[in-house]
Amino acid sequence: MADLWHAHLRGEKTSMNPLGMTEAILNAMLHSAFLAGGPVHEEMQTFTTTLRKSLHNTFRYGQGTWDMAGPDKGFTTEAFIDKVAWRLSRYLEKVWIEEDEKQKTFAPDPKFRRNYNVDRASLESLFQEYDMDKKGAIGLDQLELILAKIGVAPLKDPLKRGSASSDKERNVVG
Repeated sequence: MADLWHAHLRGEKTSMNPLGMTEAILNAMLHSAFLAGGPVHEEMQTFTTTLRKSLHNTFRYGQGTWDMAGPDKGFTTEAFIDKVAWRLSRYLEKVWIEEDEKQKTFAPDPKFRRNYNVDRASLESLFQEYDMDKKGAIGLDQLELILAKIGVAPLKDPLKRGSASSDKERNVVG
């Protein structure tokens, strides 16, 4: 693998059989989508299945890399990737045109981010403090008070942020 990379860096044409590595990556993508669940799983399953079909059909139609098909019949790595991308776009266009009504905007769950560090117990305690009727819901007024208390409420005039609280903390009388 390293020798192919160095040949590529020198500007030489290279050819690497991508099937094993691609299958591993596709399976990892499917597994991560499975763990995420919901619409992510369905969309990723459609994409990875279509990518796998594009990859396999490119080889099946005799358009594989020249390390498998021979230098006179096969493609370089770059040409092979271009061919798979071309085939994938055709396949996805057909799939996504058929499923156009199902397409929705997706916002990933921030809990999967490396830096997600929310103290859920403190959040629940704060919520309980403002859930006056103890029905598990708060209104806009309570939300406003919570956000102001923790210092993240949107302000009408951001230049005034902290002026009242800093006066209060220093016992300054206005």
